[in-house]
Amino acid sequence: MQYGIHSAFHAGSVDLAEFAARCEQLGFESLWLPEHTVIPVNPSVGPGGAVGEPIPDSYLLMTDPLIGLTVVAAATKTLRLGTGVLLIPEHHPVDLAKRISSLDLYSNGRFVLGVGAGWQPEESAALGGDFPRRWAQTTESIAVMKKLWTEDEPEHDGHYYSFPPLKFHPQPVQKPHPPILLGGGSKRLFDRIARWADGWAPWSPSPDDVARGRAALNAASEAVGRDAAEVSVTAFTGLRDADSFAAFEAAGVDRLVVTMASTPDRQPFARVAEIAQAAGL
Repeated sequence: MQYGIHSAFHAGSVDLAEFAARCEQLGFESLWLPEHTVIPVNPSVGPGGAVGEPIPDSYLLMTDPLIGLTVVAAATKTLRLGTGVLLIPEHHPVDLAKRISSLDLYSNGRFVLGVGAGWQPEESAALGGDFPRRWAQTTESIAVMKKLWTEDEPEHDGHYYSFPPLKFHPQPVQKPHPPILLGGGSKRLFDRIARWADGWAPWSPSPDDVARGRAALNAASEAVGRDAAEVSVTAFTGLRDADSFAAFEAAGVDRLVVTMASTPDRQPFARVAEIAQAAGL
């Protein structure tokens, strides 16, 4: 099982380049940055779907993940660069595909695309998302990006996006494209992963949750004629002890990403060293 670190970086954080270099030195496989571009002042829905609940400022305190990961790429040699997760309906897929393939080029094929559809209606609407049909929009956006990344003269005529044959450069270093991991908890989650993603990225699951999900993912993969061994599990957790790590590995996790704070008062350099020790890195 591989280990990664997930943290939101912002103006009050420790130096991102220095932190990334330390993660690589300690033996972590990857570093993951989250995304929320804006949060509404008067939200209709708060974290976890609670109606009318305020959204903590922590949901706003994060830089753009792709720019942050560019900093990480420049400061490291082997560390993989992940989004945990990028909210696909909040981006135009042609522009997003360009930025992702550019990052994959400059990192020499180290990018991992963790994706979600978002949970906050006002945030989604402010950025052009069709919140009620966000998964349909996400599915089409992914299809558009795959065309741009793999075809010589991609074209598309869809519900959300349409364009004539185009030239696109650069295409990603990774072939056919960077791995796509799908988060969220939608009813058709495992069917979508089996059909167009490369892995499942559950947030704060228990080992038992992972084991049940792995079984459902295997069944969904087999239903579409796909080898279940091709589909990975990347779990995000706040747990930091060796026993929990072992339980996740036994449940079928391929990559465990540990969440932590990035501000000086939370001593992130000391914390990440403790996590590495617990992981046996």
